[in-house]
Amino acid sequence: MRARISILLCMLALLIGGSDLYALTPQQKRAKAKEIQMRKREAAKRKAAKKRAAKAKAAKKKRMKEGKPLLYVYTFDLRSGEKLSATHITAQNVNARPNKKPIINKATDSKRARVSKAIPAARYWIHAARLGYFPSDTVFLDHHKDEDSIAISLYPETRLTFTVTDSLTGRPVVANLIVRKADRQRVLQTTSDSVHSLIAVLLDDRMPYYTVEATAVDYFPYFDTIVKPENFKGVVMTPREVKSFVLHNIYFATGKTRILASSEPALNELYQYLKSRPKQKIRIVGHTDNIGSDRSNQALSEGRCREVKKAMVERGIVSSRIEIEGRGERDPILPNSSEENRQLNRRVEIVLL
Repeated sequence: MRARISILLCMLALLIGGSDLYALTPQQKRAKAKEIQMRKREAAKRKAAKKRAAKAKAAKKKRMKEGKPLLYVYTFDLRSGEKLSATHITAQNVNARPNKKPIINKATDSKRARVSKAIPAARYWIHAARLGYFPSDTVFLDHHKDEDSIAISLYPETRLTFTVTDSLTGRPVVANLIVRKADRQRVLQTTSDSVHSLIAVLLDDRMPYYTVEATAVDYFPYFDTIVKPENFKGVVMTPREVKSFVLHNIYFATGKTRILASSEPALNELYQYLKSRPKQKIRIVGHTDNIGSDRSNQALSEGRCREVKKAMVERGIVSSRIEIEGRGERDPILPNSSEENRQLNRRVEIVLL
């Protein structure tokens, strides 16, 4: 009997004194409260998502009943692939009368970079434009699905700014300028001023190259090819009283005398100059860099001069008006310490006699 009483008393003591073993610490209480709060948030999110889905389903049902499926229009940067906000979207039924207000005439939003609108099922033209980008081509869409989406890519503009200066003084020159695409289509025709002589033009660097032509009173005609706009240093005009000038954009096969087809514009400029001055005689002087032996560079420079002379004679210039001189690597204009300097040292110079 006593043993039973003792056991009961011990169990009671454990229940009373050991209850603290099951009490939660403040940290555990905070963690439990946080867990409960997270569960409530997740439940609220599920409820909101369910509500949105029901709302979207009802809206879709209404649109289809009204015959107005939903259209999404997205715009992207063609170079980086990023979505573009603030892009103005214009869309209209292809059968609408010309002066009718566009059915979509708004900018893509900043959150999803898109325009969305329920419009009647039909065939539409869509156009996108954004500051700093070339306008998109007109896109056509047959809009008949429950939901249609279309992505339009825009290409960023390249703004080229350059000056027109005198080769001797560095001062601005008043010149007539024409910038053309590779297909000879003009993108700029203007006249530089005598104060700043600063010219700005928008280029599309998807084009393989552009050409720049410049003419000015008392200056030799200028012609250059722009392949990489970032490397273009500007138009430098050579005064006519100068006794020599470099024939720009004359290209030869590597290590050979053969003139490449891309040199045709430069050869035509030289021909036009000689044709307009029937009594003018010239000396074609060839220069190389220091790669290779002196003997091979001398032969290379002479051979290239002969090829330029041959091109002029084939065009109708009398051979006696043209002399040639190969200078090899003897007269560099810059140290041959880098590929860029060596490229400048490889040149054809025209000396007026």
